[in-house]
Amino acid sequence: MLDWIPAWGSTALIAMATTIVTGRYISPLLEVRNRRFQTKMQAQEKITAAALSVLSATQKLQTVQMPDGVTDTLRTALTEERARWRKQLDEATSHLADHAQEFVFTFRGPNSIRGMRYCGTVRMVWISDRTDEAKLRHLLELTAHFHTLFLGSRWRLLALGRAMRELDRRFEELEEEGRPPLPESRPAPAVEA
Repeated sequence: MLDWIPAWGSTALIAMATTIVTGRYISPLLEVRNRRFQTKMQAQEKITAAALSVLSATQKLQTVQMPDGVTDTLRTALTEERARWRKQLDEATSHLADHAQEFVFTFRGPNSIRGMRYCGTVRMVWISDRTDEAKLRHLLELTAHFHTLFLGSRWRLLALGRAMRELDRRFEELEEEGRPPLPESRPAPAVEA
């Protein structure tokens, strides 16, 4: 050590250098990482809220049916409630379709693609010309598997694997169901020479 620096001086210089380096170089990196993490968590919360809205509105629409022999007041109230749930379902599916790109940022790997497919598929199912019963059934199945895969416990590996396979299978079934039939092939006309 240098003789002109007292014993406590080297400790003070090391502490000052550490503070300067940390404040100048490390703190900004940690702040950027913190903002990125907060953005990721906020996107995940929005997607989760929209998926849970789809799940709850679908279950309400499936469960609450118009009973026979009800009064006009109750019929009007139930009709208004069902219309409100339909609007909630429409808003949730459109939010998922409009913000599907956030899945790439929120989840990594093949699950981000599954999440994006879920967002697009639930919207397409909702606006399709299927019957209301079929729409609600498809939405409930898709969202239940989505919920298990993305929002469920990470420790339940068997349930996660099953949800992943079922979600992929449902995507394939819905895509096959939505494709127009292939035209029948006709033999080429014979060319006379």
